Amino acid sequence: MNIDVILSAREIFPDKVKDKTVVVIDVLRATSVMTTALANGAKQILPVLTPEEAFDLQKEMGKENVVLGGERKAVPIPGFDFGNSPFSYSPEIIKDKTLIITTTNGTRAILNSLGAKKLLVGAFLNDRAIVEAIKNDEDVVFVASGSHDHFTMEDSLCAGKMAHDLQVLVGAQLSDVAIAMAYLYEQNKNDIHAIGSKGKHYKRLTGLGEIRDLEYCYQSDILDIVPVYKDGKLVCL
Repeated sequence: MNIDVILSAREIFPDKVKDKTVVVIDVLRATSVMTTALANGAKQILPVLTPEEAFDLQKEMGKENVVLGGERKAVPIPGFDFGNSPFSYSPEIIKDKTLIITTTNGTRAILNSLGAKKLLVGAFLNDRAIVEAIKNDEDVVFVASGSHDHFTMEDSLCAGKMAHDLQVLVGAQLSDVAIAMAYLYEQNKNDIHAIGSKGKHYKRLTGLGEIRDLEYCYQSDILDIVPVYKDGKLVCL
């Protein structure tokens, strides 16, 4: 297995993902939301680029069947049902519904990665499930979505953790970037939340009062869910 890491959504180019297994990571909070929603019984998730696309799909599919979720600059979008907190998508809200979601970074990273042979969504919440799902694949790329096209601590730590675990599990060969991210994780593995809390995006969410979300999203291996992108939607593998 060969592993590479892409450090922001804007660095996703077709040749980097074509015919490879790609895992998109947006810990705070898009892929944590997606994983949680599917774990809580969502029928499917449709990631879109713009709020306008989301409203059009909602109209087409019927409001009774759809939940609109997402954010811009970490703030809920006017007219949407919910923002980007995993706790908004409880079983009572999301079970058997379609989640249509658009976020600043995560949904763009997914849609920029459509040339992948296999496209999955990961977070700390389902890191072990992702590792198990891809351990026999040949070429793997972790996309750390970042924030506003810049490196973020949390996504890179998560990518580094999975790269590290695959290196231990199957002897994966890591690119230079993957080695650096795995080392970042290894040096902080006893308290990844502490190093993550130094990040700019983490501090922004702290300022918005999203402490509960931050604590939840940094939990490792609590959901046995592998979201996979097929035919324009995310479903459970």
